[in-house]
Amino acid sequence: MRNEARRNGIIIGALLITIALMTVGYAALATQLSIEGTSNISDASWNIEFESITKNSDLSTAGAIEKAVASASGTSASFNVELSKPGDKMVYDLVVQNKGSIDATLKEISGPDNINLEEPTDITYTVQRLDDEGSVTTSEGDLLSGSSHKFRVTIEWKAEATSIPGTKTKTGTINFNYEQK
Repeated sequence: MRNEARRNGIIIGALLITIALMTVGYAALATQLSIEGTSNISDASWNIEFESITKNSDLSTAGAIEKAVASASGTSASFNVELSKPGDKMVYDLVVQNKGSIDATLKEISGPDNINLEEPTDITYTVQRLDDEGSVTTSEGDLLSGSSHKFRVTIEWKAEATSIPGTKTKTGTINFNYEQK
């Protein structure tokens, strides 16, 4: 009988300790957490735009003619070229600069796919990102405040083309879509 009473005492003691721990745990979890602070955004600005669009005469062929000078508005660039024969190409080097104080990242480049679906389809637009030395890179990278991204736009009449289109000109607009980093 003593063993049974002792065992019951241990069980009751363990239950009381468990209830006490559960009460303390509940009280700790039910306590309201209050965080106070202040945040400031002072003079933040978003200003991403083309710094320059230049014809790359070294990479362009003699049969490529600008029907209109390449132009930019914000982060959109428009081109209008005429190519005289298969293999001709016009190449432009573009610089996009972050003149604002908010860091950005390149979300997408839109336009070339749609332009390439339009007639004449043998004349294609391609866009490549360049590193600081002017070599093609696959890195997207962030456009930090005060820095710039370099791109190369090539408008080319495929050398393997076998048909001559009715028109040898192709206009197009390419959008460089940036978003806040």
